Amino acid sequence: MSFNANSTNGSVVYVPGTRSTQILTADTSITSDDTLSEETGLTVKLGKYDRIAFRYNIFYSTTANADFKYLVNVPASITLYRLAATGVDAAGTEISTAPITAEGSAVASAVSGTEGYLGLEGVLENGSAIDSLKFTWAQNTSHGDATLVRRGSSIEFIRF
Repeated sequence: MSFNANSTNGSVVYVPGTRSTQILTADTSITSDDTLSEETGLTVKLGKYDRIAFRYNIFYSTTANADFKYLVNVPASITLYRLAATGVDAAGTEISTAPITAEGSAVASAVSGTEGYLGLEGVLENGSAIDSLKFTWAQNTSHGDATLVRRGSSIEFIRF
C-alpha cells in the first residue's frame, strides 16, 4: 500500500503501487475511414488529479493506399503531459520523436510497407475533471484497403 503526496491537489493519495495492463484480444479493422476512432480496449479512466506513467505497444497493419495515423487523446484539464514515440513504421524506418508536452494533431505514418510497431511512453497528471486517456487511430487516407490494430497491442500503466 502506497501513499504519495500530490502537490497539484495539495493532498496525499493512495495508489496500489502495481502496474496494470490492458491487452487487445482481437484485431480491430477500419476501412474507408480517415476519422480518428477510440480503441476502447486501450482506454484508461482517470479520476480527479490522477497521475499515471504509461506505455502503449501498438502493432498495426496497413497498405500504401490507406496508411495509418494516431493520436493519444488526453483530458482537457491536464496539468502535466509528456509523451515520446519509438518504434518501426511499416517501411522498416525507425520512429523517434522528441517528447510531446501538449496534445497536438494526429501523427501519420505514410509508407509503402505493411506491418508496423509503435511504442508510446508518457506521463500524465490529470486536472480537476474525471476523464480518460485514449488511444485513437484511423487510416491516414480513406481507402477500401483495411487498416488494422492487431491483437496483442496493449497499454501498461501505473498510478503514482
